[in-house]
Amino acid sequence: MRLITVTIGLLAGIALTACEVPAEEPVAVQPADEKGGGTKGATPAKKVPVKISAKRTTAKASVLGGGGALSCVKVTVVNQRKGNLEVNPLYFSLVDTKGEKHDVTDALAEYEGQVPTTTLAPGEKARGTVCGKGRFTPKIVAMTDELLQEQARAEVS
Repeated sequence: MRLITVTIGLLAGIALTACEVPAEEPVAVQPADEKGGGTKGATPAKKVPVKISAKRTTAKASVLGGGGALSCVKVTVVNQRKGNLEVNPLYFSLVDTKGEKHDVTDALAEYEGQVPTTTLAPGEKARGTVCGKGRFTPKIVAMTDELLQEQARAEVS
C-alpha cells in the first residue's frame, strides 16, 4: 500500500512539473529617440518586430471630453514583422516615473487624434496620441496585441 502511495505521489509530481509553463521574459524597453520621438534617424541596437517611439505632448480636447487633466504622448508604431500588425488605442498603456501603470481606456473619448484602429502591413507605420487621465509624467509606453500579449515597450522622450 505504501508503495502505491509513493508511486502516485511521484507521478503527480512529474505531471505537475511537466505542465509548468515557463515564465515569459518581459519585452525589452526600446530607448527614447533623441530626435524627439520620430523613427527617422533612429538606429536601434537590435531590430525589434514592433518599433515604437513616443514623445510627450498635449492633446486637443474633444467635444465629448469632461475637461479633466490628461497626460499624453505622441506615438509612432512601425511594423517590422513579416506579417500584419493590428493597432488599436485599447492596446496601449502608460507607465509614469513612479512606476505606476495607467490605463488609457478611461480617457479615449476625452481627446482627438488618438492612435487609429488599423492593420499595418510590413513596413507601414501609424501615428497618434495616447493619453491617461490625471497629471503624471509618462516614462514608458507599452503596446499589446489583441490577445493582450505585450508586443513592444518604449521610453518616452
